[in-house]
Amino acid sequence: MVNSVSKYTLLSMIVLSASACASAFNGQQHAMTVAEEHPISVDSQTVTLTIDADETTTDLSSVDKARLQAFADAYMRSGHGALTITAPSGTGQDFDGQEMASDIRKALNEAGVPWSALTGATYRTGGDEDGNQIIASYTHYVATPSACGDWTGGMNRKYRNLRSKNFGCSSMNNLAVLLADPHDLVAPAGITPRDAMVAVRGFQAYREGEVKVSDIDSEISTEVSE
Repeated sequence: MVNSVSKYTLLSMIVLSASACASAFNGQQHAMTVAEEHPISVDSQTVTLTIDADETTTDLSSVDKARLQAFADAYMRSGHGALTITAPSGTGQDFDGQEMASDIRKALNEAGVPWSALTGATYRTGGDEDGNQIIASYTHYVATPSACGDWTGGMNRKYRNLRSKNFGCSSMNNLAVLLADPHDLVAPAGITPRDAMVAVRGFQAYREGEVKVSDIDSEISTEVSE
């Protein structure tokens, strides 16, 4: 009788062990990549530059020109969409504001911003004589990584043979900081057309028997072997 009970108990343990192994120990929610577990959020922000319109002069000051140069460099580096020049309307000095806005567009173009990227707009000031400001603005993107240092659930992860919760978090934070343009995480950057003249010069050099890269590589290999 004892042997029968022991055999039944042993058989029951084997069946339970087999059923436990057959069940899903780690589910799909545990198969997350580092990028999924520590995502980088990308948000759009508006960058603005305000310049006071001086009715006593028709020229931009050297300080304003320097600010516009820096603003144009930042736009060409990480700006997206149009660069908008917004002038005041309703102050009784609309002509001065529009003239200053025209000078700003010209200065931005000379700084490297194409005319096709420059747009104009107006805003109502309600007749406020002090609201004579021109606002330049554009959109850029900012990458924000997830916070590191979460030490919760460590024992549960060890039990499930999973990596620690902070694994890869520092790498994703470094990537967010190193991104030249976070918009690349949203959509790839555009590709400029290839330079056809480079291929033409290569064909001409080959036809004229000029030194080719393969010849230079052979000479280097020979020197190394010697």
